[in-house]
Formats: sequence, structure tokens, C-alpha cells
Amino acid sequence: MEKLYTGDPSEIIQSFPNFSLQMHCCRYWWIKNWEHKNLSFPFWRIYNNKQKGGCMEYKHRIYEMEPDTLYLIAPNTDYSSRLYNHTIPEEGYHLAGGRISETKQEERNELLKNGAIEHLFIHFTLGYPYDHVSAGIYPFRMNKHMEDKINLLRNYLTGNVAQFNFTIFLTLQSLICELLFKMGEEKWNRPIRDVRIAKVISRIENNISEDFTNESLAGTANMATNAFSRLFKEYTGDTLQNFIKKKRIQTACLLLLHSDKSIDEIADKTGFANRYHFTRIFGKVIGSAPAKYRKKGIILGYVDKY
Repeated sequence: MEKLYTGDPSEIIQSFPNFSLQMHCCRYWWIKNWEHKNLSFPFWRIYNNKQKGGCMEYKHRIYEMEPDTLYLIAPNTDYSSRLYNHTIPEEGYHLAGGRISETKQEERNELLKNGAIEHLFIHFTLGYPYDHVSAGIYPFRMNKHMEDKINLLRNYLTGNVAQFNFTIFLTLQSLICELLFKMGEEKWNRPIRDVRIAKVISRIENNISEDFTNESLAGTANMATNAFSRLFKEYTGDTLQNFIKKKRIQTACLLLLHSDKSIDEIADKTGFANRYHFTRIFGKVIGSAPAKYRKKGIILGYVDKY
């Protein structure tokens, strides 16, 4: 019997890494205060300041932010930030800033004259396991291609902060991919090579509000429950139910910081029985009430000018 031609002449089945780039924000602000003692969130960030004046500290190393450098920050990196000559408060934070798109040129010039800087920030996630690389701040000196992309994004965000056209979105994606490539393969944790584990994690991430049982997830992997539970812990270092709980909380963090959904809506969307159950578990895992966590994330683009 003649074999049906499918368009690929090779009989070798190929496997590719499966990641899902999800954008959360890309914003261009002026800031005159940026003093945070603890900035740690479950998503990637890219920072670029147009002027000197900002710095970050991670593991006793100070990064004085240069205009010709992009700073890629891995998820769950616990670092502090400030402007030069400013002091980080022992509690809370000092933040003052606003959207450049809403600021007249004369006001921008006056702000810059008085020590403000123009700050581009991008937040995104890649999905499991690529959001679980080693924590850290990775600075990369811009080449000409990166500089052109940054300038294109700045110019676009000066006049438009809501709707990204396809070309600008591709520019943003290509910038992210170039930086991730520059991290080097040695920076990444081992990928999930077992398709059964990857399939289950994909189901969890794409249906986070579902009431998962170990039996139903083992069924997705077409394995006995106990055998799959052992395999899952071997690959992820976590039990199935603890992994699900962490995923629910991570999704809740993203929604608190990058959406206007109410806490009740977030509790429902992330699979918690009610707001009170969500608040109790969130407090145990994060160490903060959801409303306080949302307020702490004020730098993420949901605040008007001070």
C-alpha cells in the first residue's frame, strides 16, 4: 500500500519545546521615585531607562542602570530598586510617576531637569517550565537591532498605550526572544522531556479553575494514579496537589497585578471555593492579603500620576 504523503518527506518524528509567550504589559513611564525594598513577582520583566539615575540591588550586587543596556529579570527574583541618592524605606515603598503618553513635552522636560527618568518596562510569562529558571538579573548591552526595537516601542507608547498593532507586537516578541536566547542554554532548568508530564501541566495551566483530582490527572497521562504521582514529583519536585495550589496562586498574582478583576472574581477564576478560602490560602503562600499584594504592585502600570 502506498504511503500517504503528508508534506514532510521524513519519517523521523520531531519534538520541539512548547512554550506560550503571554504578554502582561509594555509601558513607558516617567518616574521620580522608585524605591522598593522587595520586588518579587511570578513573571519575567525587561527594564530600560532612557537616562541614568536608576539602580537595582540583588544578592548584594548593585546594578547601576545604563541607557544602552536592557535588564532581563527572571520570575521570583527578590530585588530592590531606587533612584540615585534616594533611600529605600524600611516598610512600604516610595513611587511617583505617570504615563509619558499623558504628559506634555514641557512637563516632561521639567521632570527630567529635576531628576526624573523615563522608564520602559515589559512583563510577560512563558509557561511551565520556562518560568522556573534560576532567579537573577541579566543585563545585556543593546546592539543596533535591539536599540531600533526599543526606540520603535518608545515612540509607539508615547502616543498609544492600549492597542498594539501586529507589527509592534512582532517587534516586542522578537526583542523578548533575542534576550532569552542571549541568556544561554546553561541558565535554563532541565525541560520536561516526558510528554505525559507536559500534557498534565498543560491541562492544569489551561484549566486552572477546574477541580483536579490525582486520579483525573493520572488519567490524562494514561497511567495508574500512584505511579503517575511518583513520576510527577520526580520531575517537578512537588506533589500534584501542591503544584496545583502554587499554580492557582501564581495565576491569582498575575490577575491581581495585571487585571481589574475583583478579588471575588479572581477567587472564582483560580478555582477557590470562595473569597475567604482564597484569601486564607493566598496569605499562607504569599505572606500578604490579596488586596495588599495588589496595592504593593502599583508600579506595574495601574496607577495614575502622583
